[in-house]
Amino acid sequence: MDDGELSSFINTIYREPYSLIHNNCLHKSLRIREKAKERGKQADLVLCISVVPIKRLHNFPTVNLHMYALIDGEKVDVSLDPEHESRYCRNSEKKLLFPVNISKMGRSIRRITGFKISQRDSNRNGY
Repeated sequence: MDDGELSSFINTIYREPYSLIHNNCLHKSLRIREKAKERGKQADLVLCISVVPIKRLHNFPTVNLHMYALIDGEKVDVSLDPEHESRYCRNSEKKLLFPVNISKMGRSIRRITGFKISQRDSNRNGY
């Protein structure tokens, strides 16, 4: 991923303060995926279980649902900002278990079922 604009965007997202409600791994990953798609990159979302040690509690592990982006096959996980990384662990040090590429799964389901939502139908149904 050698797109300077995309790398700069990812760095900006990484530095944004983490918030469980307003700016968590889901929000950040979705924004990165959309920007990557705008730049013509293959971008997917991966859902998994993460094990994150809390440094203040002698590395006591917390277990959470987690999401990250996969851009051209490269993992982009920027959920925790630098301040939160100092409390927990670096994003690259998380233990990620049972990763499922939900974007690829969605494409497969749509291909098998032939299910497509047109823009007109999605507006009428309130989606």
